[in-house]
Amino acid sequence: MHLALELAHEGKRKCVLVDQHPALGDASLYLGTGRHQYSFYELANNSDRLDEELLQGFLLHHNSGLHLLDSPEMVDAIHGAPPSAVEHTLAFLADTYQFVVVDCPPGLTDVTLESIAQSEQVAIVMTAELPSVRNSVRYIEHLSKLGYTSSSIHVVLNRYSKRGPLSDDNIEKALGREISLRVPNSYNEVIQAINTGAPISSGNKSDFGAAIQKWAHELASNGTGNDKIQAMAAAKPRGDMKALFGGMRALFGR
Repeated sequence: MHLALELAHEGKRKCVLVDQHPALGDASLYLGTGRHQYSFYELANNSDRLDEELLQGFLLHHNSGLHLLDSPEMVDAIHGAPPSAVEHTLAFLADTYQFVVVDCPPGLTDVTLESIAQSEQVAIVMTAELPSVRNSVRYIEHLSKLGYTSSSIHVVLNRYSKRGPLSDDNIEKALGREISLRVPNSYNEVIQAINTGAPISSGNKSDFGAAIQKWAHELASNGTGNDKIQAMAAAKPRGDMKALFGGMRALFGR
């Protein structure tokens, strides 16, 4: 969420955040926008008639300029869409926005894999805990088998602390790659932002704010045009349902 906000702020670029959780995503709650009666999946299921006018009826608008496609709200109504419809919808969004950030649920479903295939960057957001490291290794191995190169997969270490339970050296040795970015453990600051529906502003001078600004700046600097998509999916310890972006835990792309 904070990455998408910073991308929208960075150079005033046009950015949309897609909450791709099949139920109970948190992005709209964290942004304080209120829920939308229609979700991303309902938009994707109407991809055969997708145009700018239809899209506008599905968007939530944050005062930062960030647009949001919400997740379904009902826990007992798990929604989905065919991968081909997701492909078409994301391609349309890529033609409309300079940045598309996709907040994926944990796991590599057909829809998540299609989102990855449409993306330019892969970033796995993890924590310094053994289950999260294990899951990250599995993600990296699976994506490598699908043909994603080492240079297209990035690891973001969330809740970072120099006194963490696992050292950076041990994590990098297990992953077989360097950590691309460290987002510091600013629990109180982030929890306050979540509970108040007031995200940490881009002008915030905290270590957390600086890390998010660095991440967004690197993505903006490396952008190749208006088709950059960041897709996210989880590499979290079992039972941990929250991380940097509300309901998702990783970024994927090609």
